[in-house]
Amino acid sequence: MSGKKIMYVGDSVSVNQWQSMVCLLHAALPSQSNITDETINSTRTVTYQDYGVSISVFLSHYLVDIVDEKIGRVMRLDSIADGDIWKENDVLIFNTWLWWYRSGDKQPWDYIETDNKILKDMDRMAAFREGLKTWANWVDSDVNTLKTTVFFQGVSPSHYK
Repeated sequence: MSGKKIMYVGDSVSVNQWQSMVCLLHAALPSQSNITDETINSTRTVTYQDYGVSISVFLSHYLVDIVDEKIGRVMRLDSIADGDIWKENDVLIFNTWLWWYRSGDKQPWDYIETDNKILKDMDRMAAFREGLKTWANWVDSDVNTLKTTVFFQGVSPSHYK
């Protein structure tokens, strides 16, 4: 892990896993370790200076873009502009799911753009599938998998009775 840049990208599941990893590493290191914690734009990074290791988190509920337009907030199912930030890491750990079925005030977009059409809404499973295809195509075309290891965390199974 020495000299590596690791980034979690996704919703609160990614944030929680990032926090757990940071806590585990912090607990394992000597108390005099040189550790920095900084937030730049949407990326929070904890760096373990003595080891050259950084662990970052980038909150992206859908992995695809949500942009402000005149009509409102538009989720673009075919666009990942933040990918340029992500691909500079040695390890990428992605997840998305929890926000795809939110509606009303709990959804952070007003419209969906797909196939150059603006829709008020669409079947959420179809939107999820299209967003994941965009993400997978981005990984295939933009990520150097000889340098960067990519993980995708699947949907957690229900564990309630």
